Amino acid sequence: MDEAEYKKAKEEWVTGHEGGPMMEIYFISFVFLNSFALWSATAKYTKIFDYTSNNIISNFLLEYIILIIPSLLSCTLLAGYAFYLNVILLILTFLIIINNSSPKSTSDEKKKKKNRWESDSEDEELSELSVNDEKNLTDADSKIKEEIDSDKIKKKPFLSAYRSCMMILTCLSILAVDFSVFPRRLAKTETYGTSLMDLGVGSFVFSSGIVAARPFLKKPENRFKPFKGQLLRAVRQALPILILGFIRLMMVKGVDYQEHASEYGIHWNFFFTLGFLPIFVTLCRTLHKYVRFSIVGLSIATLYQITLYLGLEDYILYAHRTDLISSNKEGICSFWGYLSMFLIGLDIGHYILPVDPYYAIRQNRRAKKKPKPQKLAMILFSLVILFWLGFIFCIVIGIPISRRIANLSYVFWVIASNTTFLVLFQIVEITFFEYWKNERNLPFIIEAVNSNGLAVFLLANLLTGLVNLSIRTLFVNDSLAECILAGYMFVIVAIAIWFNI
Repeated sequence: MDEAEYKKAKEEWVTGHEGGPMMEIYFISFVFLNSFALWSATAKYTKIFDYTSNNIISNFLLEYIILIIPSLLSCTLLAGYAFYLNVILLILTFLIIINNSSPKSTSDEKKKKKNRWESDSEDEELSELSVNDEKNLTDADSKIKEEIDSDKIKKKPFLSAYRSCMMILTCLSILAVDFSVFPRRLAKTETYGTSLMDLGVGSFVFSSGIVAARPFLKKPENRFKPFKGQLLRAVRQALPILILGFIRLMMVKGVDYQEHASEYGIHWNFFFTLGFLPIFVTLCRTLHKYVRFSIVGLSIATLYQITLYLGLEDYILYAHRTDLISSNKEGICSFWGYLSMFLIGLDIGHYILPVDPYYAIRQNRRAKKKPKPQKLAMILFSLVILFWLGFIFCIVIGIPISRRIANLSYVFWVIASNTTFLVLFQIVEITFFEYWKNERNLPFIIEAVNSNGLAVFLLANLLTGLVNLSIRTLFVNDSLAECILAGYMFVIVAIAIWFNI
């Protein structure tokens, strides 16, 4: 098989898939959740991990075994047995809990934990929160500028673990999909259906929206600054990611790398989708004076679905690629679905990031120094119900899930799934951590991957390209593929930790 034939075989390898059962996707995703629960129980109730010392290497290796290896196996060799893998992890967690009546904790350990783990991966130091939204103040109130000195909002383990889970599964999938050890039903679907990689793409955008709420919470009055200045700032923010998109485009064309045109188009790639999001979110800020970001996002998704019904869907699926627009019709059109996910994630971030989940919607914003994790869990659970009802409604009226066009069913599926994951990760947090009492902790791997998300994603893409240019992945046996994937993930998380030291 010469290079041209192999390139064609690689393109066919990732083309024409219909996905698999939705529950299997969740079982695979839950493996990392239960691995995190196992690590939490181990770190809290045993002395296997010693984060009070400087022995980073041994802690890192143990974390890699507990957190990475199970997820790797669940995506590859044990994909069909993910349910049983979850049962094993839960049993191990339960045994650790019942065999240890009290957690190991000393005052020195607490002090060292506090110094080690009080970082800002979500940049959640929302100090000097202004209570004045300049456009909403009365004349009397505007004369008095009240500044609130709130407590430093410490990183929430459940949010860090959720985002790391999404990133680790994404990094695993983008290389594993090139090997035969990765089940085809987990690869991106051609047009309709559900798969692990389909969920991963939307989850990346949704989770980015959550942390994008930080500047809105730090200084609410920033929303009412001149539009021109906001737009210029958004362009500067988007420019590096757009440049990465052009670099990837030139590298793919330059080395004659295999392409899947129906994924985003001939020239478009995921970096362009990410790059244009800040610009269009800024355009939506003017509407946020009157309605919440989630309403704006749902309105965009609904209007986009109407245009799909009126003929845009046929254009995306069947129109010939005759010009620049039609050559990239999938990426350009699906952008509106991803924008709606980002905006809804942005709105949910207004609940998750502050100490008080109701901070952003109070008429008179006052610092709430006492965290309310149970209240936040109730809010998220309510959103879970609403979004799943929206998803069920879309399926009932006959809108099949499609990542390729990012239709309304896909939007609701991604949001409902991710809010469910958030609730489950928070249950683990509430069970094992009390971060507001300086008793929280996080693995090195989760801390590092979460803090360097974009760098990790870029590194994973570079290593994926390097592996594919170095070996013919289609002909690698399962055992060797598993070793390559294990080494690939080891390099990614090790470099992420090195960035974080």
